[in-house]
Amino acid sequence: MNFLMLAIGSYGDVLPMVGMAMRLHQRGHAVTLFTNGHFRELVQKAGVEFVAMGTADEYDAIANNPALWHPHKGWRLIMKRLVSGALEDVYTLLKSKVIQGNTLMISSTLGFAARLIQETHHIPHATVHFSPGVFHSAQQAPQVPGLSLPDWLPVALKQGVWKFLDHTMIDPVVKSKLNHFRRRLGLPPASRIFHDWLHSPDLVLGLFPEWFAAPQPDWPPRTRVTGFPLFDDPYGSSLPTGVQDFLEQDSPPLVFTPGSAMKHGRRFFSEAARACQLSAHRGIFLTRYPEQLPPSLPKGVKHFSYVPLSRLLPHAAALIHHGGIGTCAQALRAGIPQVIQPLAFDQFDNAARVRKLGVGTMIPKRWFRAPVIAQRVQSLLNSSDVNTQCRKMMNHFRGKDPLEESCHLIETTLGIA
Repeated sequence: MNFLMLAIGSYGDVLPMVGMAMRLHQRGHAVTLFTNGHFRELVQKAGVEFVAMGTADEYDAIANNPALWHPHKGWRLIMKRLVSGALEDVYTLLKSKVIQGNTLMISSTLGFAARLIQETHHIPHATVHFSPGVFHSAQQAPQVPGLSLPDWLPVALKQGVWKFLDHTMIDPVVKSKLNHFRRRLGLPPASRIFHDWLHSPDLVLGLFPEWFAAPQPDWPPRTRVTGFPLFDDPYGSSLPTGVQDFLEQDSPPLVFTPGSAMKHGRRFFSEAARACQLSAHRGIFLTRYPEQLPPSLPKGVKHFSYVPLSRLLPHAAALIHHGGIGTCAQALRAGIPQVIQPLAFDQFDNAARVRKLGVGTMIPKRWFRAPVIAQRVQSLLNSSDVNTQCRKMMNHFRGKDPLEESCHLIETTLGIA
């Protein structure tokens, strides 16, 4: 089959799609991955056909905007970009690769163009969600900044709240421009974009396990969950020599990362450096943008541009991070505690789920200070209950291959086998 895959977002969104593309290619399919030009080398080295969807400069322009990491402004920034003229460009690119009767599509959460192709060309399509916070459930509502819908509230009340938010806050950002393009395509108007239209009627695939987020009765009817993709090293590389040497020098370090696309993490790393000094722990700082780092790092703290967490975290004491779903998953598999400072998007919901599992804690941005970080880390490391829960989480991953299961599910559900 001819698979067209559309990945929108940062490394946390693109890497799992690269992993799935590689698996589908190994299963004998032709695969083309559409994503931003920033990821050209990553996709091409993985042996998958690449089509640029926007330029690396455009990716950097969004990452350079500090509003990206605001709890509310970040979402609006992404949505306005998504329904700009770029939507028509991506639609046209996808359409040019369609082989009628022999094409299937897979898109990440924000793959609006793929949903439109599905409607105009009747191409089977799977929507892939990496985190459960995408589902605006009234049964078990996700944690959203500024919104608390606890489980004990009546379902009818929560349904009303979601409907109100859709009509007053969510749809107004995207509905007008999306429906303008839909009219040009001969499609009827859509509403409740994130509650209904976003999800493919053919297959909605949750790349997380049921023990992390159990499917709810009001999720889209054709939703299936498999497990965390855990794909962050397409080259199968070993730890870089410098990292390996540092790890072997002394006790397991703390690992700090504010996310792959974060360019405004000066305060994060400044407090992290002081926290290492206060707690007498060594530290590893991960960022591709070293200009965020303090002018000099304390003794026992090293910076590396990128190290696959799948290879690094089994040698770490704890992970302090932003709450991206892929980062959470790697720490769960490594069996180490987590301290999360959520900033935007699904990070608040991911942090709440990690905390509920008993393997981590959350620090709001305003309290993210070195003494608080050091105290929280030490409390987690000293807790026998946390250590027990971390080992329990590790056992969930044994013998599992979620990417293989996901590819098989896509093939069977969309009618290949």
